[in-house]
Amino acid sequence: MRFPRSTRILHAQWDAIPFLCVLFPLAFFLLFGSQLVLPPGVAVELPAAESGERLAPGEPRIVLVLDRHGRVYLDNQWVPEAGLVRRLIERRSRMPEMPVVLIHADVAVPHGQVVRIGGLVRQAGVNRVFFMARPSR
Repeated sequence: MRFPRSTRILHAQWDAIPFLCVLFPLAFFLLFGSQLVLPPGVAVELPAAESGERLAPGEPRIVLVLDRHGRVYLDNQWVPEAGLVRRLIERRSRMPEMPVVLIHADVAVPHGQVVRIGGLVRQAGVNRVFFMARPSR
């Protein structure tokens, strides 16, 4: 027995609105999805400074962070001070030119520890160290 069929699939005029209702949110999340999630890291309160030197945009950089408890982080990973020189030498050897080490030290970190970390950076063969600060208002 055959049933009469009156509907014809995909023979009507194509409607773009449902397609766009799916496409625009999808494009939004693909383009901005990485900025919607905060990366893991350590909260550091930088000291204020009146003025300062600026780095060139294309200069290779290595970022060190010292939190208020005295822990040292290299690339958002905790590194014991004993292994810091070795890790810095490894990172420096993979860079085509001499990098600048950016030290983000918390306000509560004692000056002696910042100087000690600067000495470890110099032991690793890096002669340019840049101390980060937030601009004063």
